Amino acid sequence: MRREAYLKKLLPWLKSPEIVALTGIRRSGKSTLLLQIIDHLLRGGVSKENILYINFEEPIFETKASLSFLQEVYQTYLEHFNPRGRIYLFLDEVQLAKKWERFAVSLYDRKDPVKIFVTGSSVKFLQNDVSTLLSGRYLSEIIYPLNFAEFLDFNKVKYHGITTTEITHFLLEYLNYGGFPRVVLEKDKEQKTKLLQEYYNTIVERDIIFRHKLDNDRSVKELLLYLFANLGNLFSTYSLEKTLGMPAENIRRYLSFFEEAFLLGSVDFFSYKITQQIRQPKKIYCADTGLANAVGFRFSENRGRLLENLVYNHLRQKNKQIYYWKNEAAEVDFVVRRGYKTEEIYNVSWETEDTATKLWEEKALQEGKKALAVKKAFLITFPSAPEFLLRKN
Repeated sequence: MRREAYLKKLLPWLKSPEIVALTGIRRSGKSTLLLQIIDHLLRGGVSKENILYINFEEPIFETKASLSFLQEVYQTYLEHFNPRGRIYLFLDEVQLAKKWERFAVSLYDRKDPVKIFVTGSSVKFLQNDVSTLLSGRYLSEIIYPLNFAEFLDFNKVKYHGITTTEITHFLLEYLNYGGFPRVVLEKDKEQKTKLLQEYYNTIVERDIIFRHKLDNDRSVKELLLYLFANLGNLFSTYSLEKTLGMPAENIRRYLSFFEEAFLLGSVDFFSYKITQQIRQPKKIYCADTGLANAVGFRFSENRGRLLENLVYNHLRQKNKQIYYWKNEAAEVDFVVRRGYKTEEIYNVSWETEDTATKLWEEKALQEGKKALAVKKAFLITFPSAPEFLLRKN
């Protein structure tokens, strides 16, 4: 299955000299996109000898992945195949090869006829020293699990601007099982859940505990399960320290690791004063609602929170700056900001048939509009969610 929105952006980058870096949570489809780009090259007449793909998660590389080994592999490739013309080099999960960025930059700076694509399942593989070394030499794109429009495409469902019972059925399934491509294509519901549980365990073990060499894995898993059970709720390091009996310093470290692995994301309080923003609690969300359900966040009991999480993921994929806002009388789930300008605010509720709920949500949005000087305010419910999730802008 092709993800046309990503390919439309990535394929033109084949002509540019910059290194292309794809990041995102494990199993979001980064490797498949690389293979689809390779397929595009082959169909376009590029010789297979001019394409080198290395997956650093292969067991053979586990103890060998290093700068010198990467150089050796590349040199051996050149000697054996003697490619003529431009070479296309694909390095999958490249963060496992230490100092890979030095190898990539050396090829780039020598102006060798090599186009380099790399992927990584950690925010940090493009930060700190790596980012400094690659500065001005790379283009990056975050690959997310399927959005709702892609989810419908994978299920061969057409949306014509009207929310039908079919669209509602698939929105429920999307909320329940999420948007990981392999999970979406799986038809058996028990197998979907097993896949999601395996994804969760692999992310926790490989991308968090193993990558950061954490000894106290029990505390890591306990904190994660607590956060998964409280998606969309306010939390602070101090409150978690009291609730879980865990040192605040450890909590802060673990939270940063969860976000580095794209597993969880946090939302800050909206304020023009940075000190006030820092002092306020945060809200936490999961990268995929299917993961949340598989780990123990029950859909039937928390469907409103899951819908809120879905809206968060949608706004995040649109590269929006997201905050929340509250005062003593009202709370706004999402404040969307562009630069210094507040663009729009959102509240999310499963349904508003209950008059008291509807009045409370509308009052909160009016309070938010007044306090934040914003003109656009939206209340998203389950019936109205498809229109929001499938709009073009």
